[in-house]
Amino acid sequence: MNNKTELIFGYGSLMSFHGLYRNGTGILNKIKILDAFRAQIKAKRGFAKPSNNNIFMDLDFFYKLKGSVINKELKQGCLEGLVIKINQKDFPKFCKREGYARGIKLIKDYSEYDSIGEELWNLFHDSRDNDSYQFIKEYRKNLRERMNYTSEHYIPHPLEIQNLGYAILFIAPGKYETGNINLPSRKEQEGIFDLMGANDVLKRSNINRNEFFNYTLECLYGGVHGINIRDIIDLISEVPQFLKDLQKKLQIESLVNERTQFANEIFDNLEIYQQKFGNLDQNLRRSGLKSILDIEKF
Repeated sequence: MNNKTELIFGYGSLMSFHGLYRNGTGILNKIKILDAFRAQIKAKRGFAKPSNNNIFMDLDFFYKLKGSVINKELKQGCLEGLVIKINQKDFPKFCKREGYARGIKLIKDYSEYDSIGEELWNLFHDSRDNDSYQFIKEYRKNLRERMNYTSEHYIPHPLEIQNLGYAILFIAPGKYETGNINLPSRKEQEGIFDLMGANDVLKRSNINRNEFFNYTLECLYGGVHGINIRDIIDLISEVPQFLKDLQKKLQIESLVNERTQFANEIFDNLEIYQQKFGNLDQNLRRSGLKSILDIEKF
C-alpha cells in the first residue's frame, strides 16, 4: 500500500477551492487534500499557456526553483502561491489536469524515493552544469529521456521549499522548449514566448471571454486565503471593464463561501483553518484583494 504524499505548488487556479474543485466538475473533484500552506518563490507569473480557447497562468524567471513558507510579511520580488499536500496515488490526476501523461510512470519508476518531488529535484540538480537558461532545457531533456515522453502543455518541475520539503510545480514549456526538439510546445505553436496581461489575452481572436473570465476569477479567489495576488490584479487592471465585471462577482457571499468550503474540505473546520491562514479581513488586506472590492461592505 502506498502511503506516500506529495506537495503541489499552485500559482493560478490551484490557489482556491473554486479552482481546485470547479463546482464538482473538475478532474480533482474526488481528491482529498491533506493540508495546505502559503509559500513564496522568486519568479514572475502571467497569462501565457494556451489551451483550446483559453489562456492560463505560467511562470518565467524561475531558475533557482527554491521557495519558503510565508510569514506575515510580504517579501519583495517574490511570487506567492498555495502548497497543497496530497496522497501520492492522486498525483496522476494532477498530471492529467495539467496535460502531462506520465504521472503513474513517475510513481512506479521512482518508488524507492520518499517523493516524486525529491527525485525530480535530484534530476534538476544533475542538470545544473550549464547557465541558467540552459539547465532548464537540460532538465526537461533528461526528464524526457527517463520517461520516454514529454508534454507540449505543462511539465512537472521540482521546488525545494525551506523547512517543508520538495514540492512539484507545473510550468508550461515555451522558450525553454519541451525537451524534445521535434515536439513544439503549445506556446510555440501559438507564438507565445512572454507572459501576458489581460489586455493582450483578450485581443486574441480565438479567446473565449467567458472561459477566461471564469479562470481569472478562480485565481483571484486565492486572495481570500491571504495569498498576495497584487501581481494578478495588475495584469487584469489594464482592462477596466473586465476588472469591473470581475468585481461584480467578488461579493461578500462568494468570498465567505470560498473560505468556508476551503476550510471544511481541507481542515474539517473553520477554527483550524483560521489558526493557519488568519481571518477574512486580514487575508483580504494582505492579498491585495480588498483593494478592488467594495470596502464599505467589510
